[in-house]
Amino acid sequence: MTVADYSCDVLIVGGGLVGSALANALCRIPVRTVLVEARDPGSFEQPGFDGRVTALANGSKRILEQLGLRDSLRGEAEPIVSIHIGEQGHFGAARIVAQHEGVDALGYTIGNRALGAALWKPLEGASAFTGLAPAKLVSFVGGEDSVTAEVDEGGRRVNIRARLLIAADGTRSSVRQSLGIPVRENDYGQRAINVNVTTEAALDGRAFERFTPQGPLAVLPLARGRAAVVWTLGASEADRVMALSDETFRCELQRAFGHRLGRIERVGQRGLHALSRVRSGALSDRRTLLVGNAAVSLHPVAGQAFNLALRDVATIAELIADDAASRGENADPGSDRVLERYAEWRRDDQRKVAWFTHGLIRGFGARGPGLGALRGLGLVAFDLVPGAKALLARHTMGMAGRLPRLARGLPLS
Repeated sequence: MTVADYSCDVLIVGGGLVGSALANALCRIPVRTVLVEARDPGSFEQPGFDGRVTALANGSKRILEQLGLRDSLRGEAEPIVSIHIGEQGHFGAARIVAQHEGVDALGYTIGNRALGAALWKPLEGASAFTGLAPAKLVSFVGGEDSVTAEVDEGGRRVNIRARLLIAADGTRSSVRQSLGIPVRENDYGQRAINVNVTTEAALDGRAFERFTPQGPLAVLPLARGRAAVVWTLGASEADRVMALSDETFRCELQRAFGHRLGRIERVGQRGLHALSRVRSGALSDRRTLLVGNAAVSLHPVAGQAFNLALRDVATIAELIADDAASRGENADPGSDRVLERYAEWRRDDQRKVAWFTHGLIRGFGARGPGLGALRGLGLVAFDLVPGAKALLARHTMGMAGRLPRLARGLPLS
């Protein structure tokens, strides 16, 4: 077995959308960054009709544009100009329109493959960046002034010494587990079926969130005339629906959603994902911090997970940039000062978004006499009360609260 040694400022574990976005941000400071990813990055770039989709808030789009991805997003990011919210079998609905809120779009949708390829491409020529993929973190130990990690890169042992280790390795974070950080989990007993379809009527920027007794059903506009469907069902029902033929699946989806877009036509490959809310008991440990789903994992309702994660990314990048600017050669991205400021800044945003999505699922999932009618009245009131939609839109667009510079369209430094 060959052995290699690296020394860097920041070691990122996990090179998905969150980890690669963070690597892009750190390369602009720049700080020496090593990223460890279990999959081959080439698998992120495979084109196709199928695949999962990410909803980008306006603030998230600004972050990505500040990372130099404006051209890559053009033609791939589809604007959402209106959102229709309703409940199956009950009266009452609400509609949020971008024009009424004084913006060009309420958000954007983009395929994960297109976004993953866009995030990895700039890293290929970044001088301060080293990507190890496919590779796996074997172990790490946090010390007084650094973290020492061992990585297996296809049979080659790699030893890495970093000032800071950042866990971007998802809901079941191995880094978080190794640190012994406890989590609080709400298992919704639901599964999300992700599938891309085409419809008889064009969406033209319209998005739909329809709450059903089994869970929410979202239909989102995608580039090139497609629609992304996120259909939430109980676990056993989701397994049954996944086993259906394409035509029978199409018919059941049509019944669940209705005919607002005419006939559902082409149906792509289906994916199935278990749903829960997982909240980490801490955001940092000695010279280690958690971002994205490693810190907070959300139900996909309202499409807030990646937007919350990008604000994590923008915040830690800003704090590291400020530390480098103020302390020069004495800068330390893994210092207690930086980690404490990160946790203080991010804690409130993470808590609010987690409770917002959890409340939607619990509120619309409650069964009982008169509750459906009560929710219908609530949607009507929300649609009519002045300022209510503007307040919600501001939060879901990622334009509320304390925002990092990248989310305000400003450079890191």
